Amino acid sequence: MPSEPPDRRVRFSNLNWLGKSVYVGASVLRVAAKAIDRTADRVNQIAEESREAYLREVDPNIEDAKVIEEIPRDNRSSP
Repeated sequence: MPSEPPDRRVRFSNLNWLGKSVYVGASVLRVAAKAIDRTADRVNQIAEESREAYLREVDPNIEDAKVIEEIPRDNRSSP
């Protein structure tokens, strides 16, 4: 059975400009992917909570609200 290769960690300061660019680009991509994933999870959670609240409040025995009487408001300010 072949032995595993040694850990090939390289210090950032030892990389050339191309290596540093790839490292920074991958780091930014990883952070962006985590942010998108967390945002999608939060949106999904909000949608599920909204759906549950809607279904909890839907009752076929309750009619929609009806306006019984409207009283006009006097918009003039008093001196």
